Amino acid sequence: MPPRGNTKSVWGRKKLSLTVLSQRGTRGGLSSQLAYGAWHEAEDVLVSAAGAELALVNQHGKTARIRARRVGGRAVRRLAGRSVLLPAFHSGLATHDPGGDHVIFVAHGPWDLPLIERLKDLRRQASSISVWMPEVWPTDLADKRLLYESYTLLDHLFVGIPEAVEPFKAIVPDVNVRCVPLAADVVIFGTRNIDAKRGIDVLGVGRRHEPQHQAILDWADRNDKLYLYDSVSGTAVDWLDHRYNLANWYRHSKLAVCNYAKHDLPNLIGGIRSIPGRLYEGLAAGSILVGLAPSEEAQRKVLGIPVVESTEQCSLTTVLDKFSDEETTRSERIRNAAMAARGHDWAHRWRVILRDIGMPEPAGLTERIESLGRRADELEMML
Repeated sequence: MPPRGNTKSVWGRKKLSLTVLSQRGTRGGLSSQLAYGAWHEAEDVLVSAAGAELALVNQHGKTARIRARRVGGRAVRRLAGRSVLLPAFHSGLATHDPGGDHVIFVAHGPWDLPLIERLKDLRRQASSISVWMPEVWPTDLADKRLLYESYTLLDHLFVGIPEAVEPFKAIVPDVNVRCVPLAADVVIFGTRNIDAKRGIDVLGVGRRHEPQHQAILDWADRNDKLYLYDSVSGTAVDWLDHRYNLANWYRHSKLAVCNYAKHDLPNLIGGIRSIPGRLYEGLAAGSILVGLAPSEEAQRKVLGIPVVESTEQCSLTTVLDKFSDEETTRSERIRNAAMAARGHDWAHRWRVILRDIGMPEPAGLTERIESLGRRADELEMML
C-alpha cells in the first residue's frame, strides 16, 4: 500500500518542496465519502512517487465557519475589488503547515477556496499555489456569485472536465487554466496476468441506470452468469481498503459497466457525455467496457480511440453475448491494459501538472512512468 506519511526529496542540485493539500481528514464533507477515495489515491501517488509532503485540511467547505467566510469574502470583493483577500488567521491544518516552493490543493470546486485563503503560513511561504478540481461542470460555474471567490491566491487552476476550461477562463482570465482528466492507480488496478481466468462476468459499480441494471440481471439469470454490483451505500469502510477491494473486482471481471459521468444528473451535466473515473479503472484491469458510452469525441481526445462498447446502438444483451467470451476478447483486453499503463496512471497526470507549474520532474515519478511503460511494452508484445 502507498505510504501515508510525509516525505521530502532533493531534485537536482536544489532542494525543492512540494506539498499536496488533502481534504481526506475532514468529517462530514464530500471527501469523507468512499467515492472520493480515487482522489486520495491520486494524492498518494504524488506522495509516494514524487516525494510530496501530505498536509490535511481540518475543515470542509460546508461548515458554518467556512460558509461565513465565503459570504463575507464575496461581500468584501464586491465593494473593494475582486483581487482582495480576507485576512489569514491560522493554519487550519490537521498536520504541519505547508510551505516552500509549490503547493497543490485538491478541491471539489471554487467554493472550497476559503479553505486555503485562511491558511496564514501557506500564503506567506508558498512560491506558487495550484488548485486541481477533478470534477467541476460548466453548470457549476453559472452562478454569478462565483465571480467573487478568492482566485487571487491561485497561480494555476486544473480541471477534470474539458468543457469547464473556457467558463473558468472567463471568470479568472489571469490564471492559467488547463484540463487534466481523471486516471487510476494502474499499479493497483492493473492486471497481473492478462490471461488469468475471470470469475466475474459483469461488474457494475457506482451510479446505476435502472433499465440497464435490470437487463443485465435478466441476462445473468438466463445464462447462469455472475453479475456483481454494489448494493450497499454509506458503509463505514476505510477508503484505501475500498479501493483495493474495487481493484480486485475489476481484475477479475470480463465486462465492466462504464456509463458516461453523472448520467443520472442531466441538469448538472447539461448534455455533456464525459469520461468517468470508472473507465480508467476498468481499462487498467483489462476489462471490456460496455454501457452508455461517453461521447466518441471525448474518448478520442483523451484515449485516441473509443474504448467503451455502446449499448445504445444495439440491444444490451447482444453486446453482453458478443463480448463475454474471454478468448475472443483477448486482444481488446490487452489493448485496454496496455493503454492504461502507457498513459493513464495518476503519475501521467501529475507529470502534466508539475510541468505546467514549472517544477522539475522528480526521479521517483519518472521511474514509475518508465516502469509502467515497460509493462505496456510487454502487454503489446502479446498481441
